[in-house]
Amino acid sequence: MLDISKTAGVGLNLRRVRMEKGLTLDRLAGASKLTRGYISLVERGLKVPSIAALLRLAAALEINVTYLFDPDASPEPRYTLFRQNEQGAQQVRDGTFGLSALAAARTRKMMEPFLLTPPMKAATRASHPGEEMLFVVSGRIAIKLDGEEIVMEKGDCLYFSGETPHELRSLGKQKAEVLVVVAQAQP
Repeated sequence: MLDISKTAGVGLNLRRVRMEKGLTLDRLAGASKLTRGYISLVERGLKVPSIAALLRLAAALEINVTYLFDPDASPEPRYTLFRQNEQGAQQVRDGTFGLSALAAARTRKMMEPFLLTPPMKAATRASHPGEEMLFVVSGRIAIKLDGEEIVMEKGDCLYFSGETPHELRSLGKQKAEVLVVVAQAQP
């Protein structure tokens, strides 16, 4: 079941930026290569966006992806500290998928770290500019990289080009937790 209170923050921030920039859903959809319907669901808090979708939306809006999690972040704090029990607006979840931005307070950074809870069924195939690293914190996952399936367990790490089509799912009875770090060239 979808917890709209957790997913609404990202959607509201997305809508606010889109409106401030004078973009319609159709124009943002064209610029991000996502569908109008998908963006509308995200804005209304009815869909948790994938990391690839967040990166595409941020690029199309010419903002840092962390703004979608925390629009009040100061540009250059000395450090950011993520505490599991104080996640608040930095976390979005629905019944199958969970995503936490681990360094949302810092807007100018070379890496975007997330804690991902992949669904039991494969998430939508994604690709994005830059590079990606996955580290399995708990559980087991399967990732398809350009058609090849790789099974990973707790402690396993995978590094690959984000442009390689990939999809991820949890294996077993419990959902896995995966540290995902995406690095993109700065504009």
